[in-house]
Amino acid sequence: MGNHVDLDRWPLVTAAQNGRLTVEEANRLNDGMREVLGRAQAENRRFAVVVDQRERQAPEKGALEIIHTFWSEREAEIAEWCVGYVSVVATPSLADLVENPGPGGLTVLGTVDYDAAVLWADDRLAMFAEVRAVPESRPDS
Repeated sequence: MGNHVDLDRWPLVTAAQNGRLTVEEANRLNDGMREVLGRAQAENRRFAVVVDQRERQAPEKGALEIIHTFWSEREAEIAEWCVGYVSVVATPSLADLVENPGPGGLTVLGTVDYDAAVLWADDRLAMFAEVRAVPESRPDS
């Protein structure tokens, strides 16, 4: 499964953080999230994220710190553009550890069911389906 960010279903972003996360992979995941944020801003469109972590193992030293630092430095920006973040984990007890709201007030969900996670994310996207309207200039009448 590996560690990656996939934009093929945009604005639904799917990602995986499985196996032993290395420092190099952590940096690639962060690059993927930078791309997601850039695209959201360029298109003026919100997104949702489903992260498959069901086969996650102990990370390489420093790898999680890279991910956590990235998110903590951008928590308000991520929360502004992301309508929901789902962490799909291996056990119900791990799912129960997911705290909502997340960083910056981000709406998050923990679950063991990947299909349910995608449905939840799709529902969140439908709730926020409108592309953010740019105010039109109106001539004075």
